[in-house]
Amino acid sequence: MRSYAREVAFAKIYQKIVGGNFSDDFEMFDEKSLDEEDKQFALSLAQTTLDHTAHADEIIERFARGYKLERIYKIDLAIMQLALCEMDFTDTPAPVVINEAVSIAKKYSTEKSVSFVNGILGAYLRSKNG
Repeated sequence: MRSYAREVAFAKIYQKIVGGNFSDDFEMFDEKSLDEEDKQFALSLAQTTLDHTAHADEIIERFARGYKLERIYKIDLAIMQLALCEMDFTDTPAPVVINEAVSIAKKYSTEKSVSFVNGILGAYLRSKNG
């Protein structure tokens, strides 16, 4: 299931942000909910995000007016990094990416964070579309 695979990728990015390490195992996740294709998708998405974190951070800083990167809630940072990298480096349609990011924010973050994440990602998409 792609949605759960995205959650796994998000968790791996968040783990890297707060703990400094990245693991390619799936022991802490519901492996029954992940087939091999989902595992590869999650790892690829997480690795793409790690490879392009600076790209995502530049976008976040540009659109998060009044917020320094260090002040952004780490869960929200991980969600937005993942979403921005999926939008820019995969062929997943941007509206799908934003919807999935908002769903993750609803599940793991605060109500205010949902609006914040949606606002940043939506503003970026509008800027790309002219």
